[in-house]
Amino acid sequence: MKKFLLIITLLATATATAQTIREQIAANPNLAGGIYTAYSVTEQKSVPAPKGYKPFYISHYGRHGSRYQTAQEKYDQPAVMLEQAYRDGKLTELGVSLMHRVRTIADDAHMRAGDLSPRGEREQRGIAERMATLYPEVFSKRNGNHITCFSSPSVRCVISMAAFTERLKEIYPALSITRNASAHDIDITRPEKNMDTFYKVARTTAKKYQQEQTKDRAFIDRLFNDYNYAEKLIRRTYNSTDTHLFMGNMHDLAMIVQNFDNLPELHDIFTDDERFQMWHLFNIRRYLTYGPSIDYGDIRNQDGKLLLRDIIERADNIIAGKSPNEVATLRFGHDSAIIPLLAIMHAEGCDGRVSFAEIERLPEVWCDSRITSMSVNVQFIFYRNKKGDVLVRMLHSERDIRIPVKTENYPFYRWEDFRSYCLSQCRAEAR
Repeated sequence: MKKFLLIITLLATATATAQTIREQIAANPNLAGGIYTAYSVTEQKSVPAPKGYKPFYISHYGRHGSRYQTAQEKYDQPAVMLEQAYRDGKLTELGVSLMHRVRTIADDAHMRAGDLSPRGEREQRGIAERMATLYPEVFSKRNGNHITCFSSPSVRCVISMAAFTERLKEIYPALSITRNASAHDIDITRPEKNMDTFYKVARTTAKKYQQEQTKDRAFIDRLFNDYNYAEKLIRRTYNSTDTHLFMGNMHDLAMIVQNFDNLPELHDIFTDDERFQMWHLFNIRRYLTYGPSIDYGDIRNQDGKLLLRDIIERADNIIAGKSPNEVATLRFGHDSAIIPLLAIMHAEGCDGRVSFAEIERLPEVWCDSRITSMSVNVQFIFYRNKKGDVLVRMLHSERDIRIPVKTENYPFYRWEDFRSYCLSQCRAEAR
């Protein structure tokens, strides 16, 4: 059977090796990246459809590809600060090395905050190519040749949509593609209606915990030869009464560079324990602000319902013949939509619930690196037989993922059962 390139997620790796997330990060520091983790691929066999069934429609939601940091100061502040310390003779040998590397990274990022990287564009083209290769029946004109696309107005999402659809068009030139990128469709590209009701409280809680838990004295001492000097400089640079923001900033830069081709690595400035600590604290922040936490998740998950309803309603129209020429619906947006969508569907490994009171247990039940890398995507592949019976297969970053719907033929679900379950989740009240 022919092999195809598909994503290997951290979840799959964990299952295969029984490693803890701490052990995985120690073996591969890039896995501490959380939402900055780059999309990676390896060979994987395709899964044959049940006898008599052929794919006829694909519904998709994908996060934009690899990108730059969204805030320019994350590059500029540490670069300027380290250069000042160098002029004052306050850097260690490692600190001087870090200064040169951070300057290289900052110069590359100048005026590019939030932009898609070249790697990000390649990621989108690769996902599109594998989709086209694995499901040629969908794009063969047998069922139609039109694709409808929706993108968040964010430029990195629009370019991701362009890269994805360009590759599809290169492989199947007869495709007709409609692209939309406006606030009119924001509920399905960046559904965040309920976020403001708790986001500031959740983020404040997470940041306060991060400040309390960050242990940065040894980290600072490795980079500066005068701690008192470094403490004052860091506080002044970050306009903070604490020094933890510098270590967090360095973690962000160390993780984001994996999304580029020729930027220097920064992994050597952290110990294994520090790297895990930083991942853990940022994982907590992502969980409280976007995830299915007991404290805030029920409110946030309401936004996941907006996207899930759109997926179901558009599939209903396709199956009923109300959009007779459409073979795919593609949506391009952000991790802030992927996280609640997977949580509301109770996708395996994506719906873990803990309260803030037991937040130190979080690595056991929820991991941002497993759930939402760059270019993370959810695909629903629809199959039909000559009788008109419909099956659906759900993929998370191009790998099958389980949801709590009974099936005798996993990874395929009867559409009636899948649809009924999804609608029940859309109707479910916050607990």
